[in-house]
Amino acid sequence: MPTPDAEVGGDGISAAWAGGLRGRRVVDRFLPRVAQLLGPGGRFYLVAVAENDPRELGRLLARDGLDMVVVGRKQARNEKLSVLRFTRPLRRETNFR
Repeated sequence: MPTPDAEVGGDGISAAWAGGLRGRRVVDRFLPRVAQLLGPGGRFYLVAVAENDPRELGRLLARDGLDMVVVGRKQARNEKLSVLRFTRPLRRETNFR
């Protein structure tokens, strides 16, 4: 969640949701590892708020070969939430005869 940068890495309960100004300080450190962790057909789900810029998240992971689909949207008070599914495509095998 978007928060003041000073809350990121804190030891109170706010550390559970503190993400810095765009809400992605922690997520941005994890995203480069997602593609390495998924096998063919593997999936990764992420709940994002509008301030996280879901389209940009999709572009970032597309560079690593992952496809993104928005599988759900919800307005929760003043937050616009999206559930994003990232998938590593299955390897295509060719049979030569």
